[in-house]
Amino acid sequence: MTVRAAWLLPEGQTREDTRLTLAALLTPSGQSAEETPLRSRAGVLPGGLLLNGGAPMQATVGTGRAIVQGKDTAQGAYLVAVTAPETLTIEDGNAQYDRIDLIELAVVDDAYDRTGTTEAVVRLVKGQPSATPVVPPSPAGSTLPLYTIKVPKGTSAGTGGIAWATAVTPQHWPVVALGGIMPTSGYKGAYTGQYRDAAGILQRWDGTTWVSYPKAIGGIAPSGTAAGSHTGQFRDTGSGLQRWDGAAWQYTEGTSKVLFGASQWTTAQQQTLAANTWTAISLPTVEFDDASAFNGTTTYTVPRTGWWRLNGHATYANDAQTGMRGARITVNGTNQPRTTWLSPAGNGAVCVGGSALVRLAAGDALQLQGYHTHTASVRTLGGSGYSCTLAAEWIRS
Repeated sequence: MTVRAAWLLPEGQTREDTRLTLAALLTPSGQSAEETPLRSRAGVLPGGLLLNGGAPMQATVGTGRAIVQGKDTAQGAYLVAVTAPETLTIEDGNAQYDRIDLIELAVVDDAYDRTGTTEAVVRLVKGQPSATPVVPPSPAGSTLPLYTIKVPKGTSAGTGGIAWATAVTPQHWPVVALGGIMPTSGYKGAYTGQYRDAAGILQRWDGTTWVSYPKAIGGIAPSGTAAGSHTGQFRDTGSGLQRWDGAAWQYTEGTSKVLFGASQWTTAQQQTLAANTWTAISLPTVEFDDASAFNGTTTYTVPRTGWWRLNGHATYANDAQTGMRGARITVNGTNQPRTTWLSPAGNGAVCVGGSALVRLAAGDALQLQGYHTHTASVRTLGGSGYSCTLAAEWIRS
């Protein structure tokens, strides 16, 4: 028969009938299209079959439940329960080489394996000592690997035994009933709409990959989501929101500001500027720098692409009353027509500068520069309410 049902026939229901039909309650394998319809995902129900190294050369596998998929698809899946701890003794290490031993859960079914034995067992498979040891192959039966144990050469109870904290590597993976939320493992999803718990983040299998929840319209994606699922989706960056524009994450107006301001405002900080040359002005006092993007002296590196409001002012001491005084904000060392200001000198302090809206790209370097045309050097002025200042505020993408 190719169509089977459990508890339908008045007599003659086989063990295969029962295994194959009960597998409708289990998560499909999902590792290939050929496997999915009839093969179940093998694994251990969360929290079961834990290994404990209680003695130098003995390991105990605790109680638990598991699913062992038959080698032959027609076998169906075996539901296995270990109802009492199983203790296994590790043979002493080889005198010359390391080896790797395997602990596995096996179902040996004579109807398929032709071994003369029918049983479910937790068994230890001894590996071969080698300069490059590998995991040994499993004997007959349908198996689920549980743990590998590295046995260094010369290991014995007399030398302290197995270093359980470092020698054991888990090989099994979790399994839940169909529709259950599964702990993270390296397995692909078995069907579109399956969920798993990825270290506290719920993820959904979309048929191709695991996608962090929520993905639906209106859901705010967690920080680290590489790409949005739809135009207009928002992502939490930890310090504000970004909007997916169909190609990239953009910061949104009013949801996350970036502010910067630095000054040269005391007499001790004043700077001497040579004539007829634009000179970067040192700004040692930082009022605010949300993105930690200022180098501490003259240069602010733009952390975010978009429209910025820039303010720059240079104040000059009354060293002379002739020539022009200037200030400008450069982008990557280049003069910007909207951010260049000149004023004639006068009898007293001269403050030159202004503000402008400028579109900048992440990585652009901003500087406040000063300039004058007097015949000798002129100092900047700080103190008594005067300063040289550069400020920047991100407005929108």
